[in-house]
Amino acid sequence: MRDVSDGFLLQMAEISAGLIGLFLVGIFFYLEAGDRHPERPADTDAVDLYFRASTRIVLVLYAIPIGLALALVVLEPAWPRLLLVALSVVLVAANVETVRRVRPVAKLTGATSLVLTEVQGSLGVLVTVTLPWLLGGFHPSREDLTWSILASFATGFLSIYATAMSAFSLPRQ
Repeated sequence: MRDVSDGFLLQMAEISAGLIGLFLVGIFFYLEAGDRHPERPADTDAVDLYFRASTRIVLVLYAIPIGLALALVVLEPAWPRLLLVALSVVLVAANVETVRRVRPVAKLTGATSLVLTEVQGSLGVLVTVTLPWLLGGFHPSREDLTWSILASFATGFLSIYATAMSAFSLPRQ
């Protein structure tokens, strides 16, 4: 990989922050526009739990490009590595949660594409968490850490797609 400029890292942080904002607007719109009746079927609890887990993982996925990019620009090299470790732990936990929550929703909607997207997302999480360490050992360089930024950004985009498309498959109450 070529040298990674501060300008590129700051652009990735800006774009990621913009996507988080748009995603949150979409989630709030979905919550406000949804039919929330006390007599709703119990199956919709599975959908709500999946949407919570999906929202959580998207926020963590975009926290990596924002936090890691800014840390690479302003902090000494050890701090971005520690930040990636901390965010990786949170990301893996969020990924486990979405994997646990997708099966009941896929069964309810019959959407196998949701499960396939979740598998792809899990592979993206694996790449995000491991690639810098595979490339750079215990002291990954700025360029090695940039691969996590790119993988997390791409996986976050895929997760937004999966969340948005699954909303179209949900049964109306």
